[in-house]
Amino acid sequence: MWLAWALGSAVLSAAASIGEKKSLFRTDAVTFSFLLSAVLMAYSLCTIFIVDVTAVTSATLLILILKGIVNALAFLLVMMALQRAEISSTLPLLALTPGIVALLAYFTIGDAISTREIIGLVLMIGGMVLLERKGGNIIKAHWYIWVALVLFAVSAVMDKALVSGHKTHPFVVLFYQHAVFVLMYAALFFQKKKSLRNIVAHENRSTLGLIVIVAVLTISYRYAQLAATQLAPVALVLAVKRTSVFFASLVGGKMFSEQRLPWKLIGAALIIVAGFFILRVVG
Repeated sequence: MWLAWALGSAVLSAAASIGEKKSLFRTDAVTFSFLLSAVLMAYSLCTIFIVDVTAVTSATLLILILKGIVNALAFLLVMMALQRAEISSTLPLLALTPGIVALLAYFTIGDAISTREIIGLVLMIGGMVLLERKGGNIIKAHWYIWVALVLFAVSAVMDKALVSGHKTHPFVVLFYQHAVFVLMYAALFFQKKKSLRNIVAHENRSTLGLIVIVAVLTISYRYAQLAATQLAPVALVLAVKRTSVFFASLVGGKMFSEQRLPWKLIGAALIIVAGFFILRVVG
């Protein structure tokens, strides 16, 4: 049953990514992130009827806020990368997280790297070689992804501290995360002296509708992932969840007529398979 939930999460996540890319053809990353976060926050308000979101200590609240800031920055960077480069070039790089965590653990706390993990790292390098191509915009977009990867790794550590150490309910974590998202993106949005009324009035209704659909898909894949982690080890669920980048690259790559798609799909597959070799480190 857990595998069905995890695969469902991957498919829904891939659909959300394609919707994000399609939306970014029509609007900029900041505006899209702000509108999406507003819809997500509206859904998250239902959380107050399920759990007590105020029952957190000051220390927990601090971590929740910091985690929200880190995640918001990472998400915005990914959106900026998607706006500047092809979906089949950028999204597979997000599956490099296990390799980055393994290397960080080796250089910071001296964790040994096993033979399986070395194989995984080699596969990831091979996948990156197949993904890379010359071109200023692509390389620049990849820099956004690299920074986002580091931020996502930091966020994952905070998640573990919140759920395991501080015993914080996952719905509470999402509530504060979405609250920080909407506040940060609103600050960036209005800093550009944009008018929400003008945006809503001038944005194509289909674009606004697409953002609502992306929000629903986002909430759905997060719920499916949560359901899967209740039935199986987190690392295994995340490994299956990462197959979303392959689905998104396959469907999105064909939908947007992206170049070198077969090679990129092979590269994405290598990176995903590599993640299974580094399960121990991530778990």
